[in-house]
Amino acid sequence: MVVKKILTVAGPEWQSALAGAMNVSTAGPVFEPRDAADAVVLLATQPANFSALALEAAAGGPWLKTLLDLTLGDTGPAVPLLMLGKPEPGETRLEGTAMLQHPVNQKSLHQALARACSSRHFFARPPEAIPNIESIRIRYQPLVRLADMRPSSVEILARAVAADGQIIGPEAIVNAMSSTERAMSLTSLIVQLTLTERDEGHFDDLGIAFAFNLPLDAMLHPELLPILEQVRRNAGVRGETVRFELTESKPVTDLDTAFGVITRLRNAGYRLALDDITPDTPNLDQLLELPFRAVKLDIGVVTSAIDKDQAIAGPAQKFIRRITAHAAKTGRAVVAEGIESATTLEVMRGLGATHGQGYYFARPLPARALRPWLSHWCARQ
Repeated sequence: MVVKKILTVAGPEWQSALAGAMNVSTAGPVFEPRDAADAVVLLATQPANFSALALEAAAGGPWLKTLLDLTLGDTGPAVPLLMLGKPEPGETRLEGTAMLQHPVNQKSLHQALARACSSRHFFARPPEAIPNIESIRIRYQPLVRLADMRPSSVEILARAVAADGQIIGPEAIVNAMSSTERAMSLTSLIVQLTLTERDEGHFDDLGIAFAFNLPLDAMLHPELLPILEQVRRNAGVRGETVRFELTESKPVTDLDTAFGVITRLRNAGYRLALDDITPDTPNLDQLLELPFRAVKLDIGVVTSAIDKDQAIAGPAQKFIRRITAHAAKTGRAVVAEGIESATTLEVMRGLGATHGQGYYFARPLPARALRPWLSHWCARQ
């Protein structure tokens, strides 16, 4: 088993026990003790640096739920979790999680780490219907301006939850939007859930906007604007803090209707972006004439642009330059999704992208992790 650093949030007794077990090991893991708030930031920004989180529930304090969210509560590869001592009462997600109890020795430590690193908290599941609001969790992924590296907004990513507490993934929600009414209902629900987390995430103090995915069926719903306005007013937020990204699950064919909807939303104070564009996006030239405030490059285009094979990178870079040149003339922002390294960041900046999103900045975060991430990120710049 290849072991990197073990991020550790634990009290003195557990720290001493782990250090003792490590000292008698000839190839022991390297523990990195941090307080709970620091661990939240590290898991948000540098998860690849750690092979596991060793967590004592009592040491997690008010950050315990957030630490569990960052290890157990996502749909992608997560940092494995090793619970130290007794699990948190009533936390069903901890069932099956690797545990380490006193007394601790070299053998018990390595066995527990092996169990943690071999466990999988994400399971591929068939898409399921979403019966109630407890079935959805909200994640927030920052978008950063490349000119000054300051966060400008967060994309809202909804996650469906199975009856056993496991995260299913976004495809379940997409497939649940099986009709215009269903798409509008779920979109409204996701907006409401996000705005109810404002206090938990201290969003009013962050000064950034929320960007929601807007499927075409919901955008074309005749009651879209009245419903959104009611939700927004009930939450007491300004229209300019709410943005929408038109997702291309279906191609936009009725451009006149789309133009009218986008114009009405803009007149009400909302901003809109065209999401996940590629050279193969249907009617792309016509879509670029619609009054969007931003366009988002699909992660596949961004990945292709940094490919070592020039036959792959060249066409992708040419496409991005075309989009950024058009955006510069029309005053639009261009967001590059999937930035995971400094190299990708510099390539996108050189090609004219104005904003970036991806694991280089932060992974999708639960509400309570957003504020410490923001403080950490701004302090770095």
